[in-house]
Amino acid sequence: GANIPHRDHPEVYAQYCRLVLLLFKPWSHASDLHANGQSWIDAFEWFQVKCPSSIVKMMNNMQILHECHNSRDD
Repeated sequence: GANIPHRDHPEVYAQYCRLVLLLFKPWSHASDLHANGQSWIDAFEWFQVKCPSSIVKMMNNMQILHECHNSRDD
């Protein structure tokens, strides 16, 4: 399957935000993920402020995994 985008790559940051919201924010309708007219980035940044620390740790671990793969490939 496709990889999770790197959060430190500006060209895919909006995709990263959308995917993380899909994975970690409770939702049953697309409108639960972001408000009408709200960008994925704004919705993600708002979610980050209120999400449990366990989810923040998982998001950080996903990024660390990317960094480890990058270091291995260098």
